[in-house]
Amino acid sequence: MTSPSENSTNNSLKNKVPGSIYQYDRFLEYESKTASVADAATSNTTSQDSIHSQQLISRMNKLRKAEQLCDVTLKVEQTLFPAHRLVLAAVSDYFAAMFTGEMVERNMNVIELKGFSAPVMEILLDSIYGESATVTRDNVQDILPAASLLQLNGTDIQRQCALFLASQLEPANCLGIYCFADLHNCAQLKQAALSFIWTHFAAVVHSDEFLTLKANEVEDLIQSDEIEVPNEEIIYNCVMSWIKHDQTFRQQYLLTLLQHVRLSFLGVRFLTDVCDNEVLIRTSHKCRDLLDEAKRYHLRPDCRKIMTGTRFTSRRGKDEHLIVAGGFGAHQRPVDIVERWNPRTNEWAALQPLTKRRRYAAAAAIGKRLYVVGGYDGRQRMNSVECLDLSQENATWQPVASLTYRRALPGVCVHQNLIYVCGGFDGSSRLASTECYDEKTDVWTIGEDMHVGREGAGLVAIGDHLYCIGGYDGLSLLQTVEKYDINLGRWSQMAPMLTPRSGAGCATIDHYIFACGGFDGAVHLSSVERYDSQTNQWSNVTSMSVRRCYCGSAFIRGRIAVIGGYDGTSLLDTVEVYDSERDEWTIESQMLTPRCDSGFACVAYRQ
Repeated sequence: MTSPSENSTNNSLKNKVPGSIYQYDRFLEYESKTASVADAATSNTTSQDSIHSQQLISRMNKLRKAEQLCDVTLKVEQTLFPAHRLVLAAVSDYFAAMFTGEMVERNMNVIELKGFSAPVMEILLDSIYGESATVTRDNVQDILPAASLLQLNGTDIQRQCALFLASQLEPANCLGIYCFADLHNCAQLKQAALSFIWTHFAAVVHSDEFLTLKANEVEDLIQSDEIEVPNEEIIYNCVMSWIKHDQTFRQQYLLTLLQHVRLSFLGVRFLTDVCDNEVLIRTSHKCRDLLDEAKRYHLRPDCRKIMTGTRFTSRRGKDEHLIVAGGFGAHQRPVDIVERWNPRTNEWAALQPLTKRRRYAAAAAIGKRLYVVGGYDGRQRMNSVECLDLSQENATWQPVASLTYRRALPGVCVHQNLIYVCGGFDGSSRLASTECYDEKTDVWTIGEDMHVGREGAGLVAIGDHLYCIGGYDGLSLLQTVEKYDINLGRWSQMAPMLTPRSGAGCATIDHYIFACGGFDGAVHLSSVERYDSQTNQWSNVTSMSVRRCYCGSAFIRGRIAVIGGYDGTSLLDTVEVYDSERDEWTIESQMLTPRCDSGFACVAYRQ
């Protein structure tokens, strides 16, 4: 916990205009006060309008429940629902057309509705009249079609259904949810499902849902430039698997689909050993022509400049880059160096240095905005936060609202465009507190404390839960895991890891968490554990090729990348990548600067 003097410092900092260096300029101070008064007046008006609206709909709902001033009755199955035409028409295009057009129901007192059940109608009416609705696995597939049928587009109930189904997305069901959203005109859910499919494509193509797609649906997917895959072999293999699932009927689509496989990005050995020996390709002259074209791309580099089109362009996906900020460098002191790795081209580039040297800092990204949080500058633990907007040319680091507590080695992750920070070391004690940052308001909010204070713990998000993994409590290395329910605001203890770990690189693939390396109190680890959030169980997977402590880890382009760290003897500059399908680790790149204790974040340059 911070001392009173630290708290007063934090509060004084929070009362200042973020990033302002002219705070005592009288003119700007006057402008600031004027703007604050105007903002306060606007905020007060908005708040009053909101309260008035809530009171109005609440009063209407009471009238409905008392069956007073109701001018229409909806009949669903054998149940009658009194209501007000004006309210129904205000929220539903379906009812607006019914009551204001020339439909026969316009003058009917009792209107029978079909296509959904009475319990669903009750939920929809409650939502229309401002009551909260509970969306579950059991009712969501009934509520959303009914809301779509009644054209309750953009209403709270439709948003609730979309958010619930989006939280349930996984490789085994995302294609079905995408089709469901498309059928019922739920654009928000459709886009969420599509983004999930692109990001987790390597796992999605192994699902039963993929094998049941129609040819045009497979074509729509594989021609996308948004797909995140570590290699084009995955695209080729999924096409051949889909064809062979019903070969007699589907082989007619081979040429159409193969045209969308970027064959020139397959390895030469794969082209000669796999594709050349595929009977379905050998028996098709046009498919063999595509294969010959890919071989020519490899054999004649001088001809590549005339080979144009998507078949000769690598998939960009989200164009995700991994950022490494600050850390502990070779000169035995904190550094301000920031580097960016493009895994698609395997190129490193230097970015604008931090405004301060930071060791033990954490990093997070929202869109193209990179945040570096807390750390240690060689003299004291820090609560300052700075932001770099990578969407701007010649961007510079800008200060934003400071953390409530000083934190070195905190756990950090992003969920629903909010940055969550927990734990860390303030210079005297290991923290159990949690904070959440909203960049729209530039405000940090305190959440519930964890059961144990810890530094060097990993923090990841799966669904609406955060998982804080391992760390050090000041006395011992931890193998305990805590889960935070974002909706309830509560921490609970989960199954412990198999090995105590502090400074492990933690990342997720689907509903799995991977804890990579770290320090167990005796040795620096190369071992890796995988946690199944559905079964609450840990298991070992293949170890990394290098021992790594206080390294960084992220899910990028369909794989987990672990960067830098310390092996017990020297600082590391290597990037090791894990292919979960093959359970294999591969050294893939090298940073420009060996280091540990850095902040790591994945930035998507294309949303």
